[in-house]
Amino acid sequence: MSDSEKSAKELLEGAYALETPEDNVSYYRDFARHYDSSFAEGMGYQLPQLVAQTYLSLASAKDQPIADLGCGTGLVAENLPAGVVIDGLDISEDMLAVAGTKDLYRSLSKLDLTKSIPRTTPLYQCVLSSGTFTHGHLGPDAMENALALGNVNALFVFSVNSEHFRDLGFDQLLNTLKNRGQIAELTLKTHQIYTEIGHDHAKDTALICSFRKLCP
Repeated sequence: MSDSEKSAKELLEGAYALETPEDNVSYYRDFARHYDSSFAEGMGYQLPQLVAQTYLSLASAKDQPIADLGCGTGLVAENLPAGVVIDGLDISEDMLAVAGTKDLYRSLSKLDLTKSIPRTTPLYQCVLSSGTFTHGHLGPDAMENALALGNVNALFVFSVNSEHFRDLGFDQLLNTLKNRGQIAELTLKTHQIYTEIGHDHAKDTALICSFRKLCP
């Protein structure tokens, strides 16, 4: 295993072991500067592309502005066409700082999704998220909190690690929201997370969840 592959694996295992928002902030302080090269490229991490592709397959011209939750270094925005109106939101100021060097976002803001969304936060016509709902990160409660960011009929496209989805009951939340009439047009599609082979997580999958919000 090369040094870059070893580094990528170690970065992933460390991320999966996080437990609190404070852990995430501290961990990504060191992770941010080599996230793209050591992790995203080293592991063939393709969830940002898949989330962006799903958005483009479902969106109309009205599905902007976009909120990119857990935007990290800006990998989702990199896979969207130039000119889209997109704001980046993340708990890590260090990851936001890297995203800010790429000139992709209208604005960048710190946001902790384990807490209720402040009423002063702008509303969006689309909410995207890649890699945020996974081991060591956010669970179903945070997904429900994120609904407050969308206007009525806003499009949501989230990736959720498949094991995380199963173990934490994301299916129960989504079914509850659907049965209450809070969301519609729910789709779930399974994809490989990584394109590179030869590492312990090469066969890991994630669900790309898409739906529209119906209620204020």
